[in-house]
Amino acid sequence: MTNVQKVVREPLELLRRIPGANVREMANARHCCGSAGIYNVVNYRESMELLDWKMAAVQETEAATIVTTNPGCLLQMKLGIQRAGMAGRVRAVHLVELLAEAAGLSEAEK
Repeated sequence: MTNVQKVVREPLELLRRIPGANVREMANARHCCGSAGIYNVVNYRESMELLDWKMAAVQETEAATIVTTNPGCLLQMKLGIQRAGMAGRVRAVHLVELLAEAAGLSEAEK
């Protein structure tokens, strides 16, 4: 939502309203993760370099959960977690998934 729709403030406000959430925005959060449509397919090497750079920024936050509003970025972040050896310590979710969890919805109810 950030780069195409220019929606930045509202998702962060929603995150901050989740009881108990500790929102830590990573450095250069608005920079591309390397997914960018099919960029990660046609420019794989460069895409992975961007992803590795992004995951270093994630590690600096010490976050347990990466939240995104973009399905392509979500897939890229999940790959980044694997590449960075953070599986089991960090997860990536779509904002809607996190809001559903905060509202107490279970997988069966979704």
